[in-house]
Amino acid sequence: KDAHVSALRVALFAFGYPVSIAVISRWIPVVRQQRIRWFVIHQIAVAAIVLGQALRHRAIGVALNGSWFVIAAIWYIVVGRTQRSRTIPA
Repeated sequence: KDAHVSALRVALFAFGYPVSIAVISRWIPVVRQQRIRWFVIHQIAVAAIVLGQALRHRAIGVALNGSWFVIAAIWYIVVGRTQRSRTIPA
C-alpha cells in the first residue's frame, strides 16, 4: 500500500509542478485574456500538488498550495470582470 501511495504522490507531483509552473510563467496573459483552458489546467495541476502534499501529510504544503489555488481563482475572476467591464460600453 505504501508503494502505491508513494507512486501516486510522484505522479501527482510529476504532473502538477511542471504544468502549474508552465501556466504561471504566462499567468498575466492567461488572466487578462481569460484563457479558460489554461486556467482550468492550472487549477487541476495545483489540486494535484495539494493532494500530493496531503498524501505526504505535509500540512504546510497543503496550506501554501491550497492558498495559491484560491488566490489564483479569485485573481482570475476579479481581473476577468475588470477586463470585461473595460471592453463593454456603458
